[in-house]
Amino acid sequence: EKILQRYSVNLPDGKVVRSGDYVQIQPHRCLTHDNTWPVAMRFMSTGATKIKDPSQLVFALDHDVQNKSPSNVKKYEQIQEFAKKHGVNFFPAGHGIGHQIMVEELFVWPGTLCVGSDSHSNMYGALGSLGVALVRTDAAGIFATGKSWFQCPPVVQVNLLGTLPPGVRGKDR
Repeated sequence: EKILQRYSVNLPDGKVVRSGDYVQIQPHRCLTHDNTWPVAMRFMSTGATKIKDPSQLVFALDHDVQNKSPSNVKKYEQIQEFAKKHGVNFFPAGHGIGHQIMVEELFVWPGTLCVGSDSHSNMYGALGSLGVALVRTDAAGIFATGKSWFQCPPVVQVNLLGTLPPGVRGKDR
């Protein structure tokens, strides 16, 4: 709730974001990977010609790096050209897994809201960030407007009581 509050935009004065609320968000960063070209095509199909905030985006090619087929090479070239044209943070194939790049290059840190067009984007929670997976259409919307929407998830508190036996941690069952 606190992170969503910080990254929500156009809230009524005094509005406190709570579980279940729908909010418009302006995430700190948005990661796309090998799916960047389909996202870019959706972006362009809306008539958009300029990325709202190039510094908000990170393109990291990491899924199909071993594929040297002409179609994949062409897709990677299109992504690189699109990134260069718009001034987007770009990491070509061979630089590592996109989510690790997000961490190592300091695009994500505690308290930030980072989204990605990949189901593993929630891994940013390990850093105290709110990581949210988006579909390609929502990512294209962020390319164009810098914003998207989100429903605040349920919030739970876990209290560990007593002393855990040696070798047991909070994630153990």
